[in-house]
Amino acid sequence: MKPSYRCLILEDEPPAARVLLRYLQDYPEWTCMGVHHSPQTAMVVLEAEAPDLLFLDIHLPDISGLNVLRQLLHPPMVVFTTAYPQYAVEGFELAALDYLLKPISPERFQKAMERALERLEQERILEKTGQDSGFLSIRADRKVHRLSFQRILYLQALDDYVKIICTDGTLLPKITLSQLEKELPEQLFLRIHRSYIINLKFLQNYDQQEISIADRKLPIGKSFREQVSARLKNVDYV
Repeated sequence: MKPSYRCLILEDEPPAARVLLRYLQDYPEWTCMGVHHSPQTAMVVLEAEAPDLLFLDIHLPDISGLNVLRQLLHPPMVVFTTAYPQYAVEGFELAALDYLLKPISPERFQKAMERALERLEQERILEKTGQDSGFLSIRADRKVHRLSFQRILYLQALDDYVKIICTDGTLLPKITLSQLEKELPEQLFLRIHRSYIINLKFLQNYDQQEISIADRKLPIGKSFREQVSARLKNVDYV
């Protein structure tokens, strides 16, 4: 029996919402919880019902979709829908799963849904192994931060520091990448380069030279290619 998932649409243009609803009919594993035109009512439902996926228009009455996402305490996966490509970078900085430009084609919608199912499958596997629920204690900015593994996109070595790129910002602790690597669960994180460790939960696609994480392209080091290829081939993450 296939798992079932729930989504919600926040879109103030009825024709655009109807397009999404029509496309969703081809995905029986998904149930639409409803279409909302008001950000305020949608946010109440999002916090109370916790859908798996939100289709979020960026241009909304009174508040942007970007700020809707920032205000959610427990945000679901988000696919932004908009006619304005200039917001793509900001959208992906908020760890959006995808960014669909209107008019949305069936092919582009299909790619977004495939990404959503891949992400949900990753989360299901990680929940089974218990590797997704831990924390990393990091000292940065004269504070100790309790950083959930689920928030970390990737880590980048910068001399004596490590830049930790998260879904909601960055941290810059004075520590080496090798030291941090020992504290990260191998089931969830993968070193792809002497300067990069990625969170497999956010992996989108890869080839022999680079990996995409939240639409950022990171290089795979030559000495890491064989082990990266073997890991991603044998583990059902992508």
